[in-house]
Amino acid sequence: MKENLEDVVGVFKESMADFNNAMQLREEFSVRVGRRTTQIIRVSLIGLFVLGIAMFTLIFTLLFRMEQITTGMDKMGKHMENMESNFIIINKNFDIMNGAMFSMEKHVSVMADMNTSIDNMSGNMQQMSVNMKEMNKNMALMQTSMSSMSYDMGNMSYQFTNLNSSVGAMGYNVNRMSAPIKAFPFP
Repeated sequence: MKENLEDVVGVFKESMADFNNAMQLREEFSVRVGRRTTQIIRVSLIGLFVLGIAMFTLIFTLLFRMEQITTGMDKMGKHMENMESNFIIINKNFDIMNGAMFSMEKHVSVMADMNTSIDNMSGNMQQMSVNMKEMNKNMALMQTSMSSMSYDMGNMSYQFTNLNSSVGAMGYNVNRMSAPIKAFPFP
């Protein structure tokens, strides 16, 4: 019976040693899993922080470029308003010229009856002179309006050039900002 008791104690001792070893292995495995989980969480948080900074910088750059684009568009709008007012002036000048042409036509038609209307000819010639002077004034105003339109078109071209460079710089900044994201193994 003593041998049976010793066998039972030996088996129990061996079982306890195996249990102790299994518990130590489990504890070591739990520690390794905890360390790896901590490393994954740290790397993920650092990645999210870097991504957040990149997104903030991208948004800031976008807002800055949008402000530049808005300013350029406002300037272009002012130039378009100037062009519109110049077109209105040109239209008025054409109306005045048209009236002068009708008036000239009226006065020229009187010249057919010149043999019978010598007295009226002098007045008609004076009126034609006045109409020609008005046409000269209108032509000078049209020339000024065309020069102003040319200036406004040059300014618009300049604004489009600035707008194009701003959009190009914004694209370059977006590409630069997305470069760190390409390092992550996302599909």
